[in-house]
Amino acid sequence: MTMELNLHGEPRAVDTIAALEQALQEARALAQCELWLTLAMDAEQGPALCMLRNGGNAWLMYLSGQDDLSFHSLGDEEADGACSYLLANGQVDEYPEAWCIDVEECQRAFVAFFKTGGARPAAIEWEAD
Repeated sequence: MTMELNLHGEPRAVDTIAALEQALQEARALAQCELWLTLAMDAEQGPALCMLRNGGNAWLMYLSGQDDLSFHSLGDEEADGACSYLLANGQVDEYPEAWCIDVEECQRAFVAFFKTGGARPAAIEWEAD
C-alpha cells in the first residue's frame, strides 16, 4: 500500500513504516509544520490525516474521504485560548488549545493510520466537525 505524505508542502510517496517513521523524524525537527498523510485511491480522494504543530502544541484532523465527514482531536477540554499554526502556504490559522494533544501521540496516530489503511486512529479522542 502506498500513501502520499506531504510535509509542509513537499509531497512524497510512503510505502513502508520505515519511510513513514523517517518523515515523522523530519517533522519532529521542525518547530512548526503541516503534515498530511493521504490514502491514494483510483480517481478519488481517500481518507487523510493532518497534524498542525507549533512547538509543543499539536492537533489532528481526520478527513474520511468522499463522504465529507471530518473530525479533530480533543485534548484538554478545560484548556482556554488558542494556538496559531503556520500552514504550508504561509497562512497562519488559529485553533482552540482544547484540541491540542501530545506531539508523540499525534505521531503514533500517523503510524496507526498507515497500518490500518486509512482508518481513523482509535487511540485519539475525536470530535466531529
